[in-house]
Amino acid sequence: MKNPILLFVSLFVCSFMFAQNYYWVEFTDKNESEFNPYEYFDNKAIERRTNNNISLFDISDYPINENYVKQVSELSEEYIGQTRWFNSVAILASDEAINKIKTLSFVKSVNVIINNSILCDYNNDEGNGILFNQTYENGILPQLTAMQGEEFVKNDIDGKGIRIAVFDGGFPDVDTHDAFEHLRKNNQIIKTYNFPKKQEDVYGWNSHGTMVLSCIAGLDENGNKMGLATGSEFLLARTEVNAETAKEEVYWMMAVEWADKNGADVINSSLGYGADRHNTTDMDGQKCLVTRAANMAGSKGMLVCNAMGNEGSQASWKTLGAPADADSILSIGGVEQYSGHHIDFSSYGPTADGRMKPNVSAWGKADVAKPGNKYGSAYGTSFASPLAAGFVACAWQTKKELTAMQLKEEVEKSAHLYPYYDYAVGYGVPKAGYFTGNISKENNEVFKLVENKDEIIIKVIKRDLYDKVLVLYHIESKDEILEYYAQNEFWMKSGDEITIDKDALIGGKTLRVYSEGQLEEYVVENDNLEADDNIDYDDAITTDGQYNVYEKDVFNDDPSAFGVNSRFYIAPYFSYGLNIFPIDNADNFVFARSHTNNFGLRFIGNLSKWYRIGINFDFEKSKYFLDYNYNENIYNSFKYLFITNSYNIELYQRFRFVPGTMTGFGTYLDLGVYGNLMNTYREKLKIEYSNGIEAVDMVKRSVADKWNWGVRARLGYGIFAVYGQYRISDIDLYYDIPKLEVGVELTIPLVN
Repeated sequence: MKNPILLFVSLFVCSFMFAQNYYWVEFTDKNESEFNPYEYFDNKAIERRTNNNISLFDISDYPINENYVKQVSELSEEYIGQTRWFNSVAILASDEAINKIKTLSFVKSVNVIINNSILCDYNNDEGNGILFNQTYENGILPQLTAMQGEEFVKNDIDGKGIRIAVFDGGFPDVDTHDAFEHLRKNNQIIKTYNFPKKQEDVYGWNSHGTMVLSCIAGLDENGNKMGLATGSEFLLARTEVNAETAKEEVYWMMAVEWADKNGADVINSSLGYGADRHNTTDMDGQKCLVTRAANMAGSKGMLVCNAMGNEGSQASWKTLGAPADADSILSIGGVEQYSGHHIDFSSYGPTADGRMKPNVSAWGKADVAKPGNKYGSAYGTSFASPLAAGFVACAWQTKKELTAMQLKEEVEKSAHLYPYYDYAVGYGVPKAGYFTGNISKENNEVFKLVENKDEIIIKVIKRDLYDKVLVLYHIESKDEILEYYAQNEFWMKSGDEITIDKDALIGGKTLRVYSEGQLEEYVVENDNLEADDNIDYDDAITTDGQYNVYEKDVFNDDPSAFGVNSRFYIAPYFSYGLNIFPIDNADNFVFARSHTNNFGLRFIGNLSKWYRIGINFDFEKSKYFLDYNYNENIYNSFKYLFITNSYNIELYQRFRFVPGTMTGFGTYLDLGVYGNLMNTYREKLKIEYSNGIEAVDMVKRSVADKWNWGVRARLGYGIFAVYGQYRISDIDLYYDIPKLEVGVELTIPLVN
């Protein structure tokens, strides 16, 4: 096996020779830079800075020294873009060039760009025709009624005077779709920019942006509001191109500065940088540059609404995605329609450093506009975020004197659960009545807390059998970190109970219980004991009655090492291949119509988010059909079938270029070597002579042969792949069977 090992090492070395390296180059200063804010900024940007007491001459807004940019660009293979705020340029460069760049006196640091973004869409949108055939009360869809959007409508509040920037993968048909006719008619789309293409046209590419924009300001075919901010102005930025993933972080940061320059008040970003490009420890509000940019936007007086992400059902990823981990933004989670439960795919908090995220939530399923002048439904925190962004614009219209951070706090206070909080839904769904003066928070007595010697009991009262009630409760540590929380939905009668052992509350912990406006707290009296860090909440908490419960033991619920983007992954697969380039053999035999089926199991070890190594084991069944150039004077037909059963092992390396498909596999290239051990083969010969005599011969033989080996390459997207392989060794049989095979492969995804 020396030759295969040498070949594998060669493929490994060659692959790194062709690897592309993207870098941020940060400069030491902005010497010789001149700046006139009145020429650079839109009037609304100046107004925002003035209202928020932000300096117009902050050094972060000064341009980068062009001489620095020129020198670095000349050493680079490609100049991608720059960020004034962080005094950095993004480049594509070789290792040799980077070593030279590091020696430049004005270069402060050089960092590899390892991030790439993904649209936070969770599921394909449903429906492809006219969806809505009714006019809703107050002229708004239920996704807005959930936020008391009718309160804004009654008070003629539609986001007027607020400018919203939307970052996405494209906005096809926004320039023609009926849902946005009012925006076009009133010239509410102020500017557009396509950062990947370096042009103003954004009206194509990914339909995700069209659906997102409709959740902020769209109208359905009957004139019902799909989003609340129909009176706002808009800046549309295309930042996402899956084929250029390493550049998308650059585009996102450039778009934030572009939005700032052009007077944005609110930014909606239904984008996330999560499981398939980061480790959970990176979600600390500091490590990701896009997170730092989102926080910087807050310091410039803008309020970013960012989707939490759609990785809530992944066992290997137990947190949110950047820039939702930014402290100075509203991170938006998803809830189910009507019930208010956390929707299963929505990502959870807290951040890696223990901060509370999400801030608020909105519906995780929305009615949206689709390209082709159509309407449909779609799932994802991608749509919860713009629903919230439209709400924010209207809320700001009612209180224009608020700063961005003050408004953030007010939106949190308006949420229906406030001050109750958990990492699944945050403070809940914001309510417009808070901003219009029509506060309608419930104040029912749904439960009471009963204490005995060893337990605290949440006892539901005033309920008939099958009366449904949602009871939420959490346990907070003395350090104000939630250790456990639950959402219990009961079909129950009065007297049904949730029982919590007091041992689970030792150490200064607080139990909070919420239901239908009632909030109660409990702390163990005279508690001077140390908290049990290994408390098993499953044993400490019991529930009576019929119920559906979601619960999360935050610190004893570690991410799984098993997953597409975790440490390792195991998955079955099936492949079908064709043997091509027939080979002439003795006696005028020629192979034709030959094919192979493989059933196997693969193991992948993830060394990084973009580089993995793997090993495959499979069983192979191949059929080789031979044609014979026969003499028609002797034979009417001459058919020969050669069948082999083999066992294969493959050792390979995987390079992932584009993450983000639903399964998490992304777009990848596998390069490797394989070994093939044939254990049996059968020969079937059927001859029909000219004189009418027929002869059939079937022979089965066992083979004790050496390993055969070859090279294999596989190009995949998601669960589908195409492959090609070439057998280098010769099989010691009478017939030299084809060496080249091409085919297709299907991986059967497991939970990730």
